[in-house]
Amino acid sequence: MNKPVSKKCPCGGGKYAKCCEPFHTGNKLPRTPEELMRSRYSAYARGLADYVRSSWHPSTLPEGLTLDDNPQWLQLQIIATGTHGNRGYVHFKAYFQVDDDIGVMEEQSHFVREQGRWYYLEGEVVDA
Repeated sequence: MNKPVSKKCPCGGGKYAKCCEPFHTGNKLPRTPEELMRSRYSAYARGLADYVRSSWHPSTLPEGLTLDDNPQWLQLQIIATGTHGNRGYVHFKAYFQVDDDIGVMEEQSHFVREQGRWYYLEGEVVDA
C-alpha cells in the first residue's frame, strides 16, 4: 500500500503544490540558490531522483546516481545563503532518520548559474 503524500512541502516552505512542486514538474525554475536547495531537499525527501540529477551540474554529477539508499528526510534548516554574480552558496542542516536513529548532515553547498539556470555544483560537509 502506498504511503499518503503530505500536502506540506518537505522543505518547510508551505504547501508542496505552491512551493517545490512547480520546480519538480518543470513549470518553474528556481530563481536563487536557496530555492534550488529547497527543491533538491524536497526531491530527496520525495524520492525524485530524476529531478536531483537534472538540478546537478553535469561536470560534477556522480555517474549512476540513484536514491536507493536514501534515508527518511525529516527537516531542512537553512543557516545562510548568498550569491555573487553567477555563483552562490547555501549553508544548511538536514535532519534524517535511519531505522531508529536520527542524524544530521550539515553542508555548505555551492551553486552556479548558467544561461539563467541554477545548478548544484558541489558541497562541503561541515564536521560537527
